[in-house]
Amino acid sequence: VLKMFIITVFLLLSTGLTVNSEIHSLRYIYTAFSKPPRLEGFHEFAALSLLDNRMIDYFDSDHPTKVPKQDWMKERLHDDYWEKGTQSRKSKQQWFKVNIDILMKRMRQNDSGRTDERLTHILIISNS
Repeated sequence: VLKMFIITVFLLLSTGLTVNSEIHSLRYIYTAFSKPPRLEGFHEFAALSLLDNRMIDYFDSDHPTKVPKQDWMKERLHDDYWEKGTQSRKSKQQWFKVNIDILMKRMRQNDSGRTDERLTHILIISNS
């Protein structure tokens, strides 16, 4: 009887999640060059987050502060969130710089610009 009850509850919960769920995507895109590019609009390092293909925050090496790109982010997230996010992005910028330097040395390259790009994709299922 207990086993049947647990199975019934599980089926009800899983059905409810399936019917009422929304699927969202969260992507983090990082782009780094081995040296500052001489092209307008390009930065030695840039990072941004996309929620459902909409930019929600941005950071680059020329303006090294993580900033919100959506009003709801500005309104709901406190300053400490943005300060911690800025420190995290600065850390990632340094990580990319170190690893591009290592890659350049291993490939015995030192004069031409190189780029590294990383895309992280997270699928979020929400019950709202």
